[in-house]
Amino acid sequence: MNDYKKPFIGAAYYPEDWDESEMDYDISKMNEAGVTCARIAEFAWSRMEPKPGEFDFEWIHRAIDKLSAAGISVLLCTPTATPPIWLPRLYPDVTAVNDNGIHREHGGRRHCCSNHPKYIEYSRRIVEKMAEEFGSDERIIGWQVDNEINTQNCSCPNCLAGFREFLRVKYGTVENLNRAWNLTLWSQEYSSFGEINIPINAWHNPHLKLEFKLFQSKSHSDFIGMQVDILKKYTKAPIGTDTMPTNNVDYETLTEKCDIIQYNHYDTPANLPTQRFWFDYMRTLKDRPFWNTETSTCWNGSESTTHNLKPYGFCRINSWMPVILGGESAMYWLWRTHWAGHELMHGSVLAPSGRPMHVFEEVARTASEFDTCADFINGTKVATEVALHFTALNWQMFQCQSVLSGLEYRPQLYSTVYQPLVDAGMRPDVIGAKKDLSGYKLLFSPYMLTLDQGDLSPRIQEWVKNGGVWVVGPMSDIRNAVGTRFSNRPYNMLEEFTGARQAYEAPDRDGLIQAAWKNGEAFHGGTWYELFEADGDEVVTVTEGYPTLVGKAVVLKKRVGKGIVYLLGTVPAAEEMAQIIEMACRDAGVSGYQLEGALVVAPRRGEAGEGLIVAECGNANGRIVLEEPMTDLLTQKTYSGTVELAPYDLLVLKK
Repeated sequence: MNDYKKPFIGAAYYPEDWDESEMDYDISKMNEAGVTCARIAEFAWSRMEPKPGEFDFEWIHRAIDKLSAAGISVLLCTPTATPPIWLPRLYPDVTAVNDNGIHREHGGRRHCCSNHPKYIEYSRRIVEKMAEEFGSDERIIGWQVDNEINTQNCSCPNCLAGFREFLRVKYGTVENLNRAWNLTLWSQEYSSFGEINIPINAWHNPHLKLEFKLFQSKSHSDFIGMQVDILKKYTKAPIGTDTMPTNNVDYETLTEKCDIIQYNHYDTPANLPTQRFWFDYMRTLKDRPFWNTETSTCWNGSESTTHNLKPYGFCRINSWMPVILGGESAMYWLWRTHWAGHELMHGSVLAPSGRPMHVFEEVARTASEFDTCADFINGTKVATEVALHFTALNWQMFQCQSVLSGLEYRPQLYSTVYQPLVDAGMRPDVIGAKKDLSGYKLLFSPYMLTLDQGDLSPRIQEWVKNGGVWVVGPMSDIRNAVGTRFSNRPYNMLEEFTGARQAYEAPDRDGLIQAAWKNGEAFHGGTWYELFEADGDEVVTVTEGYPTLVGKAVVLKKRVGKGIVYLLGTVPAAEEMAQIIEMACRDAGVSGYQLEGALVVAPRRGEAGEGLIVAECGNANGRIVLEEPMTDLLTQKTYSGTVELAPYDLLVLKK
């Protein structure tokens, strides 16, 4: 593995899609483009096992031999997302069942049920055969398990039986479940687990809906974990599964057994800035750089294109983005567009004819730049002392029982907290419930309906007492782990921990409540209010608009041990959030960069030294203020003070 230089630039390559006579040409163009890794075999189960128990891996061996001879490493994939048609012929009930009781048809992908015993059995067998065949091949730098597994619901008998057992293990007795969900309400009690069904109605018990989401997520995690366990018996290469976080799985659990995080993203100029959030999340899941396993060189498409032509420079900056923010690869989907079948209008490096696409020069330039900066990138990591909580349980809980109609967890988190943080020149780690807090000075936990996730709550309390600055709320700590409210208090632990006392809570999307900072200046908030008794620690209070609420605190600052807690009782407007961030940063002793525009700023530190990677991702001018001179590794030019960046400009700066 050490023979292949990181960061990798690669592409998904489908030898089964082309006559083998095309391979030498494809590989020669890969060399010309600077491609150093090919991702192969992810959908090729029928080519590997054309008949049950009959295996053919020789074509993969030939592909690896040719790629390796050209200096190109291989990311090898298990093909379990696309079973051959002989599997549903043998077992017609192996495919997933929709809410109407209809089985999915052969002809797509990820259409089989992760809980079907025969699907698991045959998946286990093909993975084991692949591992025996290729596990010791050092030209394979990594393994990808399955493909973009997600939380598709299945209502088959296997899922129903598994769901009932999941609930039995979790609750012990049906009486415990009835009490936990308050099922005396509306006469919903069950007398046995065998009476519980999969929720398919739009208006169903929210706790049942939440538990089914958790069960489905666990089912997919178990399916991935099964494959990882097999591969680890045969290979030392890192193993992952390519994720697409919009699919709403618990990614901390899904990747728990994996060695490496793999992530697929597809961007347009409009949504490229939002990808920062996902990269800031991906790099926190493992203590090693993640791999970007898929992105598009230009446009997306299946039977038709869904994107427009992107501006010149977009491909390059989009390819750099995962590496800037903690990854060590950028891989395109795909190398050469399929000549028939699904996704035959998808962008690529080569057209179906074999001719280079218009982005070929940008791909080659990016590969050359990766090579130039490799030592610095490989010898440093993104450095930050600021973290933002984002957890799968809260994501799923919002989907089942949001505080306000239409309020979605991730978009709300992104627009009202994450975006103001990056606008303040911060590079936050986006962290899950299991992440260690010891390296951070400042932590944000908004919209965390529940903090009852393992030992998260006591760890936060200990971290604050030892000097951490915690900005928490609104809508945080108001539910337990199964999504119920508390019958004797508004929060699980916030009042007891901080000494604050909530007076009222109320939705307000019409601006009925008016508030002001302690100095009398107007404070603009809204959407939702948790109002506290004023006790001398208030930062913001209600001034008018609703008589019984006047004088109540909207934002409190409480000292706890050596640390500080900011309790946010509402959703601040952007300018107000910027002030809260400034106050919290000052208390925590952290600072960001002064910048203007849609800049991605990634401080980096490690054995290769210290520096900063800055990229403009909004196709407009931007600027950043450097407090000390730094040299751009791409041009060897030294910068200091105010630095201007042109549209899609990039600086790899080292002190």
